Amino acid sequence: MSKTMVQKEDGRLSIWRRLCYGSVDAGGMFAFSMVSSYLTVFYTDVVGLTPSVISIIMLIARIWDGINDPMMGVIAEKTRTKWGRYRPYLLFGAPILGIFTVLAFTRPAWTGFASVLYCGITYILSGMAYTATNIAGTALANVLSRDNQERMILISFRSAMSTIATLITGAATMPLVLHFGGGNPSSAKGYFWAVVIFACVGTAFYWIAFAGTREVITPDDSEASEPVLESMKLAFGDANIRKLLIGYLLYMCGVFFRLGVMVYFFLYVVEQPLWLSAAATVMTISMAAPALIAPFLTRRFEKKHLMLAFLIIGAIGGALLFFGGRLLNLPIILVGTGLFHGCGGAVGTISYGLIAEIVDDMEVRTGSRADAVVLSVTSFSVKLGNALAGSVGVILLSAVGYVANEVQSASTKIGMNVIINLVPALLFVLALIPFAMIRMNRQKAEENQRILMERHAGKTEDE
Repeated sequence: MSKTMVQKEDGRLSIWRRLCYGSVDAGGMFAFSMVSSYLTVFYTDVVGLTPSVISIIMLIARIWDGINDPMMGVIAEKTRTKWGRYRPYLLFGAPILGIFTVLAFTRPAWTGFASVLYCGITYILSGMAYTATNIAGTALANVLSRDNQERMILISFRSAMSTIATLITGAATMPLVLHFGGGNPSSAKGYFWAVVIFACVGTAFYWIAFAGTREVITPDDSEASEPVLESMKLAFGDANIRKLLIGYLLYMCGVFFRLGVMVYFFLYVVEQPLWLSAAATVMTISMAAPALIAPFLTRRFEKKHLMLAFLIIGAIGGALLFFGGRLLNLPIILVGTGLFHGCGGAVGTISYGLIAEIVDDMEVRTGSRADAVVLSVTSFSVKLGNALAGSVGVILLSAVGYVANEVQSASTKIGMNVIINLVPALLFVLALIPFAMIRMNRQKAEENQRILMERHAGKTEDE
């Protein structure tokens, strides 16, 4: 991070540039979707780990993420290359992410503690590689243009292509596992070759993003970068950033908590497994919609107000899911699914635009930016929410009496329904508090944008 930033150009980007930038999340999702959706079942059904061991591995990984993710953000801020600060991580980090993801889905040749150690190390390394590419790719939007509306469009492109990659991964994973595994859904060979294919495809998308983007807001190398601790202090010393990150963590835990235990709702609460496919389709479509409408909405309404409205509607969706489960009513469940996950997707998409405005405000006041440091904490929030879904969610279900492969009692079904649907809704409501306290509006963002463009235009002329 540097106190002087030089802008080489600004304004709207071509469709090609936007598509290339969108490839960032497509590349990452091929790895992230596999890890978040299939690694737990790979550990239990292929490697043979117990749920308690898996929970310990994830707990250790999240503790390390709490240290590694912000540090990775600082490292990215301090990176200086001929390609810029963030693009090199797409070029070199992509194949590393692919390799570690493949290793995570490779059954170890050892048993006992050695097997646990192998799984823990490869899981943590794949998470570190994802952090490096994800933080750099997300921060890249803030340095491709100074125009806030253009940044919002870039975020929408990234979100849309992320959804496409998630759809492809969800649709193709099990057919690939069955194909390469000779029809066995728990085949180590099947998982290995499926992940190899996704790793190659994901790497290609990252390289497209690298080749098709240019960083136009670049640091002045003539000034020494700030020490690591000073960079961290600058980022987390900003009140708006603290409020945004707390709200983002609460909201993201709600999203991933429900995703992680959603299948139990259809198997054990409503006892209608076939309803899951309909709900998954509605969920995917509703999560893709915000990418299409976010630029339109943010041109007309305040980003913070939109996020607050979507959180409230999303919480109502969680309540509808609860009542749909009590009434065994599929239409109510589908409406609740669309509202909860659609609004959740909208909050995530719009939040990145708000982050860019807050970071601009930091630069106006301090002369420094902290894009990657801030976004590293949002990356940690995503992984923490995912881990909570995989460990805490199952533990809470057990606490209300859930027993695997058994018909649940009436009281247990109610308890499971509360945990699966109302707990995520409550997390959305709690996220309202810190988000509402953020002091940023369109007028201030536009003024900051004007100041920065004039400031850096003047510096460019002086040089």
